[in-house]
Amino acid sequence: MPIDSQKEIATRLALLPWMTPKRIRTLLSLGEPGAVTAVLREWSTAHHAPLVDIPPNIHALLTTRCSKTVARLLGDVWCEAIGDSRELAESLSTMELHIIGRGEYPQLLNDDQNAPPLLYSRGDLDLLNRRRVGIVGTRNATEHGRTTAYKFGKVLSQNGVAVVSGLARGIDAAAHRGALSAHSESSINAGPVAVVATGLDVVYPREHHGLWKEVGEQGLLLSENPPGTGPLPYRFPLRNRIIAALSEVLLVVESRLDGGSLITVREALDRGVTVMAVPGATSTKAAQGTNMLIRDGALVAIEPDDVLMALGLDTRRQVPSFDSRQPPPWPDSEVLDLITSDPLTLNDVARLADEKLAMSFGDVAVSLGRLEAHGWLMCTAGWFERIGAR
Repeated sequence: MPIDSQKEIATRLALLPWMTPKRIRTLLSLGEPGAVTAVLREWSTAHHAPLVDIPPNIHALLTTRCSKTVARLLGDVWCEAIGDSRELAESLSTMELHIIGRGEYPQLLNDDQNAPPLLYSRGDLDLLNRRRVGIVGTRNATEHGRTTAYKFGKVLSQNGVAVVSGLARGIDAAAHRGALSAHSESSINAGPVAVVATGLDVVYPREHHGLWKEVGEQGLLLSENPPGTGPLPYRFPLRNRIIAALSEVLLVVESRLDGGSLITVREALDRGVTVMAVPGATSTKAAQGTNMLIRDGALVAIEPDDVLMALGLDTRRQVPSFDSRQPPPWPDSEVLDLITSDPLTLNDVARLADEKLAMSFGDVAVSLGRLEAHGWLMCTAGWFERIGAR
């Protein structure tokens, strides 16, 4: 499938050294001539060479205002872009990756001032149209924290809510595993959404290779970084803004006072996203950050229902209807089962009871009288009709 020219340019820009999402957005906003000039200047600075020392063929392209695309020029300058449009499309197809751009994001992310210029994806993009809750926390989680994250992830998934996290060790991985567990029970349950800081072909941490594969098959993997991007430290805080922007509610399960998940909290608060925290023991360093958030006004989440209530999906009041009638004993219960949706006369019921239950006419009449007295039947002009469901 051919790649949209804007997506191709953004991809090639992202493949170059020193590129950040902000730089890519800026270059794309300049249009082709401005972007070429800006890129050549950066090449000059990086190589400690004045513009006059730029290779003659590149300089000629610039000075003669050649109509070649920015993407091709970038490929010539850095020699790091990966072939032409067809080769790029084939490369992404081989890795089962797709490119989505602004305008294709969920509204919350699409309207975000710091939205990524594009996202690479593998998996079910329809999950972005589901209700979404971010679950974040420390990499060095306690067993209690991991169990809690797993529980929240599973119950939210069972209620059709996509769990958004970062596929890191600890809380992230536990929340994803909980969502995967629910999705494996029924495809109606929402799969997990993982936003990673590397290229989608670079698994990090390495021990999550199996989990990474499962999320890509049953959920959705997302990254703003092109294939081949390694786990550079500065990309992880950048990744956190996407998790925050995709979340309708952000839940912090365990976080230390200096935890990276607090960066996601700040990003969420900047966007007006509701922040919830699971309280922990005051003696546990892993919960110091979450307890601080609660002290400072974050909503408390004791059970998954608390999060569902914040989403307007609270199920606690959806209890089975209460029936005060005592269940009819045998043989009245058998007679009641003879009357379904259509009203029947005494003779009709007696005939059915004789055929199926070998009951006498008198026993049937007595049984019908008891059922009517206890509220299971009503008799109108000689016709017996069932009241409500048994």
